[in-house]
Amino acid sequence: MPRRWTVVLKDRADRARPIRPEDCHGLLNRWWPQSEREHTGAKRWAMNGWPLPLGNRLHHWTLTWLDDDVPAPVDPADLVGVPQRVGDHLLEPLSVTRTFDRTYAEMLSGEYTPFPVETAQVRALTPVVTTTRDTTGERVPHIWPSPRRLFGAVHRSGGGIVGGSGAVGAVARFAPPSLAVPWLEDALVESARIRRSHLPGEDVRLTEHLHTDKRAVLGWLGGLRLENATGAGRPSATFAVLLDLLELTGIGKYTAQGFGAVRVDTVTASRPAMEVPAPRDGGAAPPPRRARRQAGGARAHVVVEAEEEFGGTLFD
Repeated sequence: MPRRWTVVLKDRADRARPIRPEDCHGLLNRWWPQSEREHTGAKRWAMNGWPLPLGNRLHHWTLTWLDDDVPAPVDPADLVGVPQRVGDHLLEPLSVTRTFDRTYAEMLSGEYTPFPVETAQVRALTPVVTTTRDTTGERVPHIWPSPRRLFGAVHRSGGGIVGGSGAVGAVARFAPPSLAVPWLEDALVESARIRRSHLPGEDVRLTEHLHTDKRAVLGWLGGLRLENATGAGRPSATFAVLLDLLELTGIGKYTAQGFGAVRVDTVTASRPAMEVPAPRDGGAAPPPRRARRQAGGARAHVVVEAEEEFGGTLFD
């Protein structure tokens, strides 16, 4: 099943150069190796960025395993207390928390999201590498990708699905075909309805990241607002699943090296407020109860009783 772990690590090295994407990639290739034939293809895993310093030599790191049938060869929870070499660093996992473990069958069944998403704010945590071809056929950085490009691609051959990348690619590669094929058709229609706009104060901009062998990787940082423009009725649950997958897989190229990591904040449809009980017979509702004073002048805690449940939109 798709699984996500949040790991807190302690750096045991006294002196070390900054952690690089290729160092992290090398570690996960040791944890979760693939055959030579598969090595250059899409990975079964994605990094949600790189180990983030928290202070006092502590780092925070989030990892995702995408395969639904084959479990990760190494569970990060089994490595607590065992230092791991990441470049010049010795990072010892102190704690591992599993933060996502739903199967594709659960996600695609239509029962996964009881409150469909209306809008989402997508923020890039690491450079997102998306490219497009110019008139000469050369690939150039694309810093304002369409919603379809944000969610990845599905590769077909001979009328069947043979692979894919990104959010929809994970479904194409790892979900049960009987569920994946109709869901991907819905996702294709759904992505055409999504409207993309600027996120105020977080404009998308071009950035450069120094990578292996002094090679610069061009990508973009910033934020986008996505809206499910269904026109009428409740938004489709497909949009919510696409957003979950987007955060799990990342966006664009090199997601197995930590590029394209994003945070997705969603706004769900309004939830009906809980009905307030009618006043008792005899007129108005009883007056609120006052806090009693305890002996010695000490004031007792005041208990506030909510009259009704908040019914506005909520950020997840």
